[in-house]
Amino acid sequence: MKAITATSRPLIRRLWGILVVAIALAIAPYATPASTPLVQLGPITVAGGTAVLSGTVGSEAAGSTLTVNGQPLAVDATGAFAGAVDLNGAGSISLALSTPAGDQQTVFTIPLTLAGLGGIIPTGVLDSIQQAGVSLLTPIVGNGQDPLTVAGSVLQGSQLAGLTANGKDILGALGQDGSFSVQLPGTTKVVTVTATDTHGASETIVTGVAQKGLAAGTTVAAASALGIRIVKVRFYKQNALRKHLVRMVITVKDRRGLLIQGAKISVRSTKAGRLSHRPKLHLSGRKGRATFTLRLRQAAFGKRLIVVTLAKTPKAKATKRTSVSLPRSTSTAARR
Repeated sequence: MKAITATSRPLIRRLWGILVVAIALAIAPYATPASTPLVQLGPITVAGGTAVLSGTVGSEAAGSTLTVNGQPLAVDATGAFAGAVDLNGAGSISLALSTPAGDQQTVFTIPLTLAGLGGIIPTGVLDSIQQAGVSLLTPIVGNGQDPLTVAGSVLQGSQLAGLTANGKDILGALGQDGSFSVQLPGTTKVVTVTATDTHGASETIVTGVAQKGLAAGTTVAAASALGIRIVKVRFYKQNALRKHLVRMVITVKDRRGLLIQGAKISVRSTKAGRLSHRPKLHLSGRKGRATFTLRLRQAAFGKRLIVVTLAKTPKAKATKRTSVSLPRSTSTAARR
């Protein structure tokens, strides 16, 4: 083995320095979120009171509905969205993601003052607020009397200029590990945590408070429900062959387990030609139920009838796919 000469030592030191940097980069974490961002935006163009935007919704928000300044924007199967939105004179762009059950909403707000030359808000405008990694421990449960404890954490507090829970400052009370805990009045029905980054963009997490100790069978009006769930779908097919009818009973509750009265419920078959007509929309009753009479066509007999149920309150919606196997009619058997 040849001895290291004086002329080769600078080269070795340089290679050693590169190796040390490479190891450090491999070990040290980058300033990126712990998980896939909920929303990734491309550049936004603002002109004439209209915002043109596009982006993708992360896997953690799969199934969520997206609205921009209150206007729905379609999200395709890959999570991509694009469209033009009328700002109606607003001074900011608000993107709201609502969970399928309607029990939680996350709203990202971007001030129009962040638009540069040509009215362009650049890509990455939400990076800082999402890198902050604000999370809230849910479900939040109270009894309507005792103080309510709201807890959560922040990954990178240095990204934030403000953090509040129902208007109470919690940024200055973060623990060394980024955790926070704050008490709110026991009568609190909705918890709103808002984080604002140093550029003025913000993220607001809105979630309802579940009540413990409620009596089974308690009913709540649709306007006061916290989310909506289709908890039961039952089919009664005693009159299927004789009268070509199947009765369908649907029960809905909110995320607290309360029966919902006044929810708008509609049903449809996934295949054309199975029902003689689409049933009319019904409102759920005092027991959270809606009853539909499905009128069957001859093509439905001997098949599995697949029905999609849509249930809506003023603040949430839910869908559920169910099916029932229909008996084979005498005429159908004869044709076979």
